[in-house]
Amino acid sequence: MSLRCIAWVTLATALLVSNAAHAQAPAREVRHQRQLWVGYMTQLRLTDRFGLWNDAHLVPGGFYVLRTGLTVHAHERVAVTAGYAFLGLPVGSLTPDLKRTEHRPWGQIVYSAHLGERWRIQQRFRYDARFRRNLDEGGLAPGYALTNRVRFMLNFRRDLTRLRFGPMLPYFTFGNEVLLNFGRRVVYNHLDQNRVSAALGVTYRGLSVQLGYMHRFVQLEAGNRFVANHTLTLWVFHAIDARRPAERAAPVEQEEESPFGGV
Repeated sequence: MSLRCIAWVTLATALLVSNAAHAQAPAREVRHQRQLWVGYMTQLRLTDRFGLWNDAHLVPGGFYVLRTGLTVHAHERVAVTAGYAFLGLPVGSLTPDLKRTEHRPWGQIVYSAHLGERWRIQQRFRYDARFRRNLDEGGLAPGYALTNRVRFMLNFRRDLTRLRFGPMLPYFTFGNEVLLNFGRRVVYNHLDQNRVSAALGVTYRGLSVQLGYMHRFVQLEAGNRFVANHTLTLWVFHAIDARRPAERAAPVEQEEESPFGGV
């Protein structure tokens, strides 16, 4: 299947799933809220084949996540990562305390490519094994329960070469990610989230700073209750090349995590 076909299929899937979520419940309740999402993401290149993935995110009143993983660069365009994440989640929808813990083994496959001289495309498939602390009558309960989740992401980036200032390169990025729950514990909210995002950023050598907006549409477990998060995102990406100079057959292109790198 060609790259163009894959892109269209991913976009069509995102639209169909989003529309289905809006049509599931006749008495739908949508709550709107504003959020700030700050994140710091690093990719440490150890050898031509191996690297380390680390990222940290905080949405006050929403979640925090600390994630790490080992990356295998299977191909110049394909990277496979597996690792572990620890999260803090709110106990209830009306409390800002992030006391509900989650242990999350995860894995992903990322495909990146250039579309001409200025455009880049990144596609990602990720699996999350979400072991979340149990709840009972609005409070914490002993034990953890597993929910499976898969994520499909498509992201585009355009370098604004005409605005380049020395080694600083501005860029524009936009994309969409669909997050789907599955398993015997999932009854109503098979759609976990849909994330649409756009951002402006600037890259200086291996460091990028990105400011943008994300519409994060979340379906709650009740099925007919949704939360539309209008989110200001401030993310920093850091690509670090720790290979010895003799091992650097080619410069490591910065492989930014997409605007959907959080929880």
